[in-house]
Amino acid sequence: MFSYETVGLLPTAVWRGHSSKEIIKVTETKMQVAKKRSFGDFSEIAEFYPSFPPYSRRVLQTLLDQVKHVTESPIFGDIGAGTGLIAYALADMGLTGYAVEPESQMVAVGRRSGTNCPAVSWINAPGECTGLVEASLDWVCYCMSFHLMSASEALRESMRILRPRGFFTIATYFSDLETDPFQLEVENRIRDIAPALRRAFTPLVGQMTTYEALLNQYPGLRNCISIAATESVPMSEERYVNYWAGRHDIPSQVSPEVWNSVLQMIAETFRKWQPATLRFRSVAWHAQRE
Repeated sequence: MFSYETVGLLPTAVWRGHSSKEIIKVTETKMQVAKKRSFGDFSEIAEFYPSFPPYSRRVLQTLLDQVKHVTESPIFGDIGAGTGLIAYALADMGLTGYAVEPESQMVAVGRRSGTNCPAVSWINAPGECTGLVEASLDWVCYCMSFHLMSASEALRESMRILRPRGFFTIATYFSDLETDPFQLEVENRIRDIAPALRRAFTPLVGQMTTYEALLNQYPGLRNCISIAATESVPMSEERYVNYWAGRHDIPSQVSPEVWNSVLQMIAETFRKWQPATLRFRSVAWHAQRE
């Protein structure tokens, strides 16, 4: 048995050039000061988010092609933006828009990451109450964030800020544990170390099965499509440890010593396997407003 898990990669400016041992040591020191994190607390891991793997460019391009049937210059809103992974990807594809994020530390890191990207404007606000002008957006995206909000309030707010015929997207991405044996071994070894863990991704897996029906049945939305792609991404030991150091669920449930042993195990397993690439899966549900 396996459970999918969200992923991250590509070291941030803070961690670029640091060894996995240095990353583990700094993470351990921070945890000893902060003690155990709260489940769902993202404030202490914001610095790792710019290193998360990109969403599939093929998936984003397919979605964008649909949006451009309505307008050639769409304005987007990346809601629950984290540090702007999707916002900056869409800006790189020629769009302008907003990154809306409730966690102030995420906003701070996101702004630093995009100092040379004027196409993205940051708003420090919850997804259920963005502060955006009514009917101001052509595309609203919730990328690894919709499950963290009240679905009814997020949908109500999205319908408020979307223009007629605008698009609404829920997107997720995670490790491909079906075809990537290295990542499956890491997951299994974590389970051996801490068998009673509640994984943050478990409830999301169940919610994902409801998204298509939810968007097809929601008043004012129509024609939901689902699209997915699995792709190989270059990986190094430092990048992989950096990705794991950005998790919030495991260190909220175990001691700093156990969490450090998990990171050490991950680094050792990577050295043993030495994978050149790892596989990640992007999935999106995309519906249009009437």
